[in-house]
Amino acid sequence: MEQILKLLMENPDMLMPVIKEYINKYKPIVYELAQEVVEICKDYSNNTEYPAVVAKTKKNMYDAYISIGFTEDQALALMINDNIQLMKNVKQISSSSNKSNSTKSKS
Repeated sequence: MEQILKLLMENPDMLMPVIKEYINKYKPIVYELAQEVVEICKDYSNNTEYPAVVAKTKKNMYDAYISIGFTEDQALALMINDNIQLMKNVKQISSSSNKSNSTKSKS
């Protein structure tokens, strides 16, 4: 690879033909991999079991709030608050991760 880069640096006009050659060489493999990813997405989108489990979990949480004395509105508000807190935590973790990665890349 270093030799290829060295040759390309010596003759920059060869850069695009070499890139096109590699693209043409590996394009069928990339397309095949992309098609497999699409098939995985199709399988996932047709999965009804996982959403049913998630929905049942949320319903159980709602019912638990109601069963210990919260009103329907209060139970819903608590569940919404749980989701808001989750999103804040995800955002904070993501922000911390991005800061950490940018600090590492500067070192």
